[in-house]
Amino acid sequence: MEASFPSIQSFFSREVLSNSQNNNDESSIIRKPGDGFTDSEVNAALNPLSCEWKPQRAYERCDISFLETGPHNYEISGRVVNFRIDVQGHHLFIVSDGTGVIAVKVYYLSVSDYQEVLLGQRVTIWTTFISNATNLQYRSIPFCMSVTTILPGRNVSTHIIFHNDSPGSDAYRILRCPLDCDLENYDYLPGLMTLKAFLSTGHDMTGSKILVCVRSVGQRRTIHSKKNQKSLNMVEVGVFDDTATCTLKLWEDKIASAKTWAPSQTMLLISKPTCRAGQMPVHLGIAHNSIIDVDPEFPEVDWLRSKLKNITKRQSICLPFPTETWNIDLAIHGPGRTLFTIAEIEEQVRFPDTAVNFTGKLHVMIVEMKIMELWYKNNTCCVECCGIPLYSNKPVATCKNCGSHRDLSLNPRIIGSLIDESGTVAASKLVWHDDAWTQLFFGGTEKGPQFEDGSEANLIEQSWEDLTALDRISLKDIEDSMLYSHVTLTFGLHVFMAK
Repeated sequence: MEASFPSIQSFFSREVLSNSQNNNDESSIIRKPGDGFTDSEVNAALNPLSCEWKPQRAYERCDISFLETGPHNYEISGRVVNFRIDVQGHHLFIVSDGTGVIAVKVYYLSVSDYQEVLLGQRVTIWTTFISNATNLQYRSIPFCMSVTTILPGRNVSTHIIFHNDSPGSDAYRILRCPLDCDLENYDYLPGLMTLKAFLSTGHDMTGSKILVCVRSVGQRRTIHSKKNQKSLNMVEVGVFDDTATCTLKLWEDKIASAKTWAPSQTMLLISKPTCRAGQMPVHLGIAHNSIIDVDPEFPEVDWLRSKLKNITKRQSICLPFPTETWNIDLAIHGPGRTLFTIAEIEEQVRFPDTAVNFTGKLHVMIVEMKIMELWYKNNTCCVECCGIPLYSNKPVATCKNCGSHRDLSLNPRIIGSLIDESGTVAASKLVWHDDAWTQLFFGGTEKGPQFEDGSEANLIEQSWEDLTALDRISLKDIEDSMLYSHVTLTFGLHVFMAK
């Protein structure tokens, strides 16, 4: 007796279209034309990267330094430390997990399958074959001993996923240990030097590394390359450490990474950066064999971050008033209203016995005013945005880098210096409250300043922002009246013992 085998039609459910005019008539049922595949199956075949990838075999999780050449099913996790887009028909990603580096060649089916990649982004790779990095372009990359090829969408056994981790999550903090760094027995990071040493002579050394902090992120610019005879996009990123300041140039697809970096916060460990020595100003660059670790984790990062925090405060053009630290009403009307001199405050700062937080009064004379000087320079108000100073004669301005509207503060350099019988202090480094500015300029006048139309300002609802609405003559009168005047300031000071 012959065995009966099921037909192929029995494995698929019939898709029918009911006739809206007569739903009860079986003869009105019309078959939907097609080849038997559902819409989800067709979409999975035409656009495989849009579907969730589910591995069909077992993969072994392995550190990059322990990868063996040949056919192996490996699951590799790391972070992108460099990349080049569309290199001889493929995209090249350099991935590091802190133990080693692997070069990943990714062949996409179409250009639309490629997604934007950022430096420092976490990736997961599933591969079935590891090759030796015998090519010279791979062997020049530090610690790069392996190469693998990924064909997402065409080979069901290889795949790559670029993760978008939320800041502060556990996945965001992992895999940030730099190469050649043993945190358990840490002494120093080989090849690490200061930015000043690298710019002077360190760029001639092999294996040089610099640890810098992002200072500012410039605007996207289009540069015409005479060498390649085409236009290229470029962004200049200001970087610095405790010894020097420099500019890092990013080109084309690496520009997107700079937009995610926070000024005065993001740290970069750059191995083998390029440097155009002998040209001023000196610029840093990223070559094909450079390694860029974004926000790495090792002891020097914490030390430099703390060091730069104090440097940034000293160099900042306008510090916000610490409203959460000081109780203004208690400082003005409370019991601690002792009159200090500048010399007594300096003694407390230079030779503190214990950590102390105190307020008091200070009677000084203004010996330098720069209202008109800053007004002519359009620098009456200021703020920092994207790590770049933003100046204007109005209390509101637009950042040219990110396009956001920012509320500005009065430039503290309007007052040059203050003195008393014991010493002097640069008023540009004082942090002023908005009410203090208002009382300084308008609270002591018997008659309100006049606007251009001849009307007087209402001192009851006066604020320092009204200073920006005055004309040149009115500003000059205020400057002359404030010069060599005596004022009493209520101040707060925080002194701490360094460990």
